[in-house]
Amino acid sequence: MLPSIKNKYVQFNLTPTIIYEPNYLAQDLQQYRMNNFMQKKADADRFSKLISPILSSEHRAQIWKKLYDT
Repeated sequence: MLPSIKNKYVQFNLTPTIIYEPNYLAQDLQQYRMNNFMQKKADADRFSKLISPILSSEHRAQIWKKLYDT
């Protein structure tokens, strides 16, 4: 049986382990962090605007009617 939601809690480690980046990887890791997030976000937004009408129930009904209505 699953526990009740009100019984759930988060507990943080009061003595965290710190892991340092090796100097030889620091520059590469920084480049990976500074990825093209904004470009990916813009692409996702553009894709969402493009495909959202196709995924609407009205559009699907129209296509179904065109394809299968005799």
